[in-house]
Amino acid sequence: MGDDRDTELPDILAEFGRRVGQVVTDGLERIRPAFDAVAEAANRPEIRAVVERAEKAMRCRPCLCFCARAHPADGGICEVFDAVITGQRRLGLLGDVDLPLCAPCAAARAARHFAG
Repeated sequence: MGDDRDTELPDILAEFGRRVGQVVTDGLERIRPAFDAVAEAANRPEIRAVVERAEKAMRCRPCLCFCARAHPADGGICEVFDAVITGQRRLGLLGDVDLPLCAPCAAARAARHFAG
């Protein structure tokens, strides 16, 4: 009687594994059309354009130049949401702080610094 039980367990486990595998396969086959539709929609040019704009917006860093004090003669040149480098500014008790700067503000600050 013990031998029958020892041979039944592997058969039961094998059947269980086969059934689980079949359920997973059936489930994947049912949702495959939905995945295909999402993939097809994601590859459409208008969807890709929206995703690219969102990615660009997520990469934006604000320029924190304090333009009116750092380069007052060059008003209106700031690219507010396009900081590309980091510059330092002394902020009282905080000491030197790294601030993101856009390219025009960085150039104007450098020109003002070297001019005098």
